[in-house]
Amino acid sequence: MSAFAPPASRNAPCPCGSGKRFKDCHGALAPGADDSSVGEARPLADTALPPTDGAALRERARSEWQRGNPEALATCRAALESAPDDAAAWNLLGEILNADDPAAAGEAWWRALELDPENAEASFHLGNRLREQGERAAAVIHYERALANAPRHTGVLNNLGLTLQEMGELARAESCYREVLGIDPRHTGALANLASLLSGREAVKESAATYDRLFAITRDWPATVWIRRAMAQNAAQDLSGAIESYAEAARLSPDDMQVHLHLGTLYLQQRSYPEGESALRRALELDPANRYALSMLAHARQHRCAWSGLRELFARIESVLEGEDAETPFPCMPFATLAMPLSPLAQLRAAQRWSRTIARAPLPPKPVVQRAAGERLRVAFATWNMRDHPTMYLSLEFWEKIDRSRLEMFAYSLRADDDNPFQRRARAAFEHYADVSQDAVPSIAQRIRDDRIAILVDRNGYTLNAREGIFPLRPAPIQVNCIGFPGTMGAEWYDYIFTDRFGVPEHLQRFYTEQPLYMPHAAFPSDTTRLPPGPTPSRAASGLPEKGFVFCCFNTPYKILPDVFAMWMRLLATVPGSVLWLLRTSAEVRENLRAEAKAAHVDPDRLVFAPFVPVGVHVARNAAADLFLDTFPYGAHTTANDALLAGLPVVTCAGETLVSRIAGSQLAAIGLPELITTSFADYEALALELARRPPLLASYRTRLAENRLRTPLFDMTRYARDFEDAMERIWADHVASR
Repeated sequence: MSAFAPPASRNAPCPCGSGKRFKDCHGALAPGADDSSVGEARPLADTALPPTDGAALRERARSEWQRGNPEALATCRAALESAPDDAAAWNLLGEILNADDPAAAGEAWWRALELDPENAEASFHLGNRLREQGERAAAVIHYERALANAPRHTGVLNNLGLTLQEMGELARAESCYREVLGIDPRHTGALANLASLLSGREAVKESAATYDRLFAITRDWPATVWIRRAMAQNAAQDLSGAIESYAEAARLSPDDMQVHLHLGTLYLQQRSYPEGESALRRALELDPANRYALSMLAHARQHRCAWSGLRELFARIESVLEGEDAETPFPCMPFATLAMPLSPLAQLRAAQRWSRTIARAPLPPKPVVQRAAGERLRVAFATWNMRDHPTMYLSLEFWEKIDRSRLEMFAYSLRADDDNPFQRRARAAFEHYADVSQDAVPSIAQRIRDDRIAILVDRNGYTLNAREGIFPLRPAPIQVNCIGFPGTMGAEWYDYIFTDRFGVPEHLQRFYTEQPLYMPHAAFPSDTTRLPPGPTPSRAASGLPEKGFVFCCFNTPYKILPDVFAMWMRLLATVPGSVLWLLRTSAEVRENLRAEAKAAHVDPDRLVFAPFVPVGVHVARNAAADLFLDTFPYGAHTTANDALLAGLPVVTCAGETLVSRIAGSQLAAIGLPELITTSFADYEALALELARRPPLLASYRTRLAENRLRTPLFDMTRYARDFEDAMERIWADHVASR
């Protein structure tokens, strides 16, 4: 991130956007001068000569230069002919020459310094020139000489801070900016530079607050400063503020592709999908080959269930992913590709290309963790999702059942604590729980190393708010991609992907850069305590018709694709009185799906939308349906677990990607492999048969109820032992390979 730097000429407009000349604003050289004032820049040191013809000519030249009069150069030379030892005139000559002949300007300032070795203004100018030439160490010497004669001068301190920041001496640079602000709390240059520096070291809250101070003084900034503010606001989870800032940057710089790209991404995060599409389309107009914009545009349309042109977008994305492995600064978003009908090769390449944007430098070596005799194995989970989130619905009971005599469990929460009930249970489940949300990535990685973690489990992967940069720093000798991102990470810093043999069968291992870490039954755990006791909710209480067959799918809308929805409509058309029970989302999604139903000659009122309710109520109401219909290729994961826990049979179609096989993994683990299909034709035929043959469906429902108590899927004690065994196994393999 670039710093708030002065222009090449002190007579140029100040980059703060004030409309003043730099020398009259942040380049003002009067000690302690109020940078908001407008007036003639005074020298740092009192170098004025007694009134002579030379001094008069010098001031006349200064006045001409400030007014843009081209006679200024000749007048200044005349002043020096009259008074060749006038250091102030040499300083002025340097300023006049700097725009067109910087080398001659530098010679003038050197002459001023020869005449007056203590001349702070000459040192300041030379510091600026040396900084522009990349001679930063020499520039620092001159700035420090200027400060010796003009102590606490805000302009010199600010530029010294800039130079130190460019040299990587961030602590000293920060000290300079803070000293400036101690003298002048409204110094916008120092505020902008401090905010940028804080953002770079991931002090996100203070950076955003510093930008707020800056923008409270003035909002008249160039697009670059609005962009930096937006980045800080986004890092601080202020999405609305970041959108406002990027929108202003887009207004100021309408042809900046990256601004529209970031703006579109944030709109999608805020679920403002039409606005996100608009920004992404503009990014594609500016850069038609931008793969990130292409993948996010398709993702936005999936979230809206607005399918016009979607098939063509998928074809373009698959083409670029399966083509030559060209480097690109804007690769496809891997998570978005999981829900697209792409090959496992395309998903692998999406992940690999994304990983190259995260770690560009050589990876550090793995830490060496020595485990003493009798010492428990240290296993850590890193996640942002210590909250009301699907992965938490699955994990809590399993974490609580870990045998602490075998594993010493750590949790690193990447999300700020808010004392929600899920977080409270997680805190109690883990022996060591740390909120590292405010720590910079290198600090988090170092803490994990210092804690001597043997196995680090990443529960986010390439998902929203993940701190992806932690894992290339290799804080643990073994690193595992686990559940949060159901696909390969395509990165060499992950050793294993946590799965089972149904999820990643041996013939598909070539599409994963990680080694499969196989659980013996199902990779997905389950918190069985989330199913409340008591009778099954009635249809009336669930908003369903009392009679008729109820097909159900509670997957999120972006997983619903046209081909699958067309099958669902054929089922409704074939099964009289049946309805399709979906999760209620936006009004636009409901309208779009109803329009698709009408186009398929199905009464739109046969789509019933379930409101959002607390997790326990939601799990229980699954039992009011007759059959859960899975999506493809991104199938039901937690939602399949919810359905099976409530006793609702699930029909799924397993493809070649992990996201399409997780419901099948759970069905296999609970002893219902007959409900797994491998083609759309078989899927549709099986669903129709179950709807037409109530005794057959009832038999599956009975088996499901019986198997819940005796098969591995919901046995979290067994799952915890299997997990412990898996951790010990991969640690033993690691030790043997050292």
